[in-house]
Amino acid sequence: MSQNLTDKQKLFIEYFSQTGNATQSAIKSGYSQKTAEQQGYELKNKLANQIDTATKKLLGSAVPIAVDKLRKLIENDKTTPSVQLGAINSLLDRTGYQTTTKIEDVTGKKTDEELRQELDHLLGTMKIVKLNDNDDGSGSLN
Repeated sequence: MSQNLTDKQKLFIEYFSQTGNATQSAIKSGYSQKTAEQQGYELKNKLANQIDTATKKLLGSAVPIAVDKLRKLIENDKTTPSVQLGAINSLLDRTGYQTTTKIEDVTGKKTDEELRQELDHLLGTMKIVKLNDNDDGSGSLN
C-alpha cells in the first residue's frame, strides 16, 4: 500500500471488503458510534484503492472453493440434470469456454431424457477440454 495506514484504517479495509457496510466497518475498527457513519463514508472514499485490492484478494481466495462445489454438483448422481447443466455451464464459462446459447420457444418443460442427453453432450465437451488441458500442461478441470 502506497501510504502509511493506521491500525484502524487497516481494520476498516478488512471489514469493509468483507461486508460492504462502511458504518459497521468503522465501528468494528474502533471508531466512535457517534461518528461512524461520517468516518465510514470518508474512509470508504479515501481508501478506495486499498479496499478494491483487499476485496479482489478475498474473492480470489474463494474461487477454488466455488469451482470445487460446482464440480461436486456435476459429479453427484443425485443432482438433478437441470442443476448439473447449470453447474457445467457456469464452470465452462469461468474457465474461458463459451457454451452455445440456444433460444427456443418451448411450451413445456424438457423431459428428464432430453435433459440427460444434453448433459451427456456437455460432459463429453468437458472431457475433451480436460484432455486438451492435460496435454499441454496448462491446467485441468480436476
